[in-house]
Parts: sequence; C-alpha cells; structure tokens
Amino acid sequence: MTIQKKTPQQNAEYTNSHYAVVDLGSNSFHLQITQLVNNQVKVVAKIKQKVRLAAGLNNHNELSPDAINRGIACLTLFSQHLVNIPVSNIRIVATAALRIAINRNDFLTLANEILPLDIKLLSGEQEAKTIYSGVAHTCPGYCDKKQLVIDIGGASTELIIGQGFDAKHAISVNLGCVSFKEKFFADNLLTDKNFAAAITAASKIITPISVDFLNLGWQSVLGRSGCMQALAEILHDRKQPIIITSAFLQEIKQALIHCKTIDNISFSGLRADRAPVLASGLSILIALFEVFNITELTLSTGALREGLLYEMLPPRNS
Repeated sequence: MTIQKKTPQQNAEYTNSHYAVVDLGSNSFHLQITQLVNNQVKVVAKIKQKVRLAAGLNNHNELSPDAINRGIACLTLFSQHLVNIPVSNIRIVATAALRIAINRNDFLTLANEILPLDIKLLSGEQEAKTIYSGVAHTCPGYCDKKQLVIDIGGASTELIIGQGFDAKHAISVNLGCVSFKEKFFADNLLTDKNFAAAITAASKIITPISVDFLNLGWQSVLGRSGCMQALAEILHDRKQPIIITSAFLQEIKQALIHCKTIDNISFSGLRADRAPVLASGLSILIALFEVFNITELTLSTGALREGLLYEMLPPRNS
C-alpha cells in the first residue's frame, strides 16, 4: 500500500535549497523532500510505503526474500525522485528491522546500488538522539522543560529524556508494533488474553530500564508513532483535545476487543492502513503508561526525519 501526499514530480527541478530524507522504518519507508525558503522549511513532497520489513523477519532474524524485494521496489521508486537533489542534501537511514536482521547485507548491497549514497544504519542510541533532535526543533515550547519523548516503531521503541536540545538519557529497546503483532496477535483475534500477554511482555522489557528514567524525572510527555497518530485521529474526529490519557487507552482497548478481529476494526476517523498494528501498538503504549506512571501524552510534531533534516540545514537566523 502506498500513501502519497504532495507527490514529487520525477522530473522536478531541484536546487541547493532542497533537502531529502529517506527513513527505512521497520513498518514503512518514507521519503520527505523539503525546501528552505526565506529561512523557513517547507515540505515539498512526501511518499510513504508500507514495506513491512519487520514482518519479514523469521525466528532466526533473517529477512525473507519477499521483504527484501518489497524494500528494493520501494527504494527504486524513491531513487527516481532523488536523482535531481544534491547528494550533500540527502540523508538515508535504516533503523531497527535492519539492525536486527542477520542477513541485512543482502538488502543493503542491493539498495546501495540503486540509491545516490549509501544507507546509514543507525544504532539504537543514534536513532533515539536523532528523534529527540527532531522533537526539540519542532516543539520548542515543550522542550524548554524536561521532557520524556516516546517513539514506537515497527521493531523498536525509543525513549528519551531531554531538555532544550540536550538528550540527557536516550535508549532504544526491541519493542515494536509489527514485531508484537506477529507475536501476540498473529491469530488476528482481539481478545483479553492476547492484550494481556502483549502488555505483560512489554512491561517486562520496559521495567528494567525504567528506574533511570524515573530517577531523572520529567515535566511532560511527548510521543510520535503511527499508533499515537491513529489515536489522535480518533480524538480529532470526536472533536476532542489531542491529548492521550490512560482512560482513553483503556477505552480503545475495550472497543478493539468488541471488534473481535483485526480485520473488523472500524473507528470513525481511523485510516484503514493504521488498523493492522493498532492493537499491538496500543498494548506497548499501555505498558509504557503503567510502568512510567504516565497520566497524559501530547503528540510531537517532529521525530526522526525532522532530526535528520535539521542536521543538514545551515544555521538559521534567530
């Protein structure tokens, strides 16, 4: 499935003022093209494809040929839009699924032949710090105070405490909405049992690393992920404030159980492409709320792609 917004023209003329970021996520691949105009960043084009790379990992952490082919097909499309952008203005990164895959080089070798520069495989800590940079650059009012930032991806979750532009504590854990869907919702059923198993498993992973975060403390919580965006879209449709609370998470969990199967998920305002990993992402988010004693979470404007973009941009005038 391809979701396109402001689709780039393959023969578009780009200048040194244009920048491209390619994010090879564990669930989706993203291409974002921006332009710096009068010291302001404008989004020129976006393409998103559900490549489902993490779903292609077997029990031995080997990427399947089908998953590799899906990824290469997507990057072949992306490369057509990158050809006219200065290479110095491009960043291409891969995250958790390729960190985990033991045969990642089978994919990277093919991909690097297509792309204008080699893919950078981010470590978990690098990914977390770059996410925080994206948050800090796009949510400056929030980041004046100490923040807990949460990003739930397809195969990993990044947790950061930061203030201003300083990420004070940043880690990545192998906890993702795609991998959890494969483990706990593989039967397609939305049952109390499946939710309980997923939430318990997530809590066991989160609890050992929670002490350092709780000791550092924070004043508010920002989040970014497809799951959180899905929840925000439901709240927006209800004309409610875009603030995710514990009570709202439990309400959505019960509504999902009422749906009985993933194929039967239907919420007003929810995009169909977000439904398959909503239950697994929700389970991780519930565990995070419980372990970290979170009462509410606000959506962040930026994350990884914005962090990568601001690494490239020249210093901006105040």
